[in-house]
Amino acid sequence: MKEGPIMDLDRFAALAEAYGGDVSRWPEVEREAAALLMATEPGATASRLAVESDLDWALDSWRAPGASQALQSAILASAPAPRRGAAWRGWMWRTGLGAGLMAAGAAGVMAGVVVSGAVAPVGELEVISAAVSAYDALDVELVGDV
Repeated sequence: MKEGPIMDLDRFAALAEAYGGDVSRWPEVEREAAALLMATEPGATASRLAVESDLDWALDSWRAPGASQALQSAILASAPAPRRGAAWRGWMWRTGLGAGLMAAGAAGVMAGVVVSGAVAPVGELEVISAAVSAYDALDVELVGDV
């Protein structure tokens, strides 16, 4: 009985076609089964790997041709010209954005100052008055009307 995963020649051919003639490029889960098949069928597997290795070599050695100087010049000539009249708009946009952020921050600070003055007592007498009125309400709740 054979040990390890089993692979047939059709599966080997499909993997060689997909991943090439170098078995180290194949998925790891398939390599052990491929090694067993190469040991049992050396002629068929070697010829298939040779064909795929030739294709790998041809694809690896191919380089895309560069564009000619005439084509590069034609592309650059057909490009739209940059806009030059809108430089002040960019400056105004950046300045306006900063001014808007500064105004929002100032409004937040002002709102915080106004709200904190309305919530917290300011003077010493107001602090005492607030404390006494708080304890009066507590006294009425705990003791009741005396």
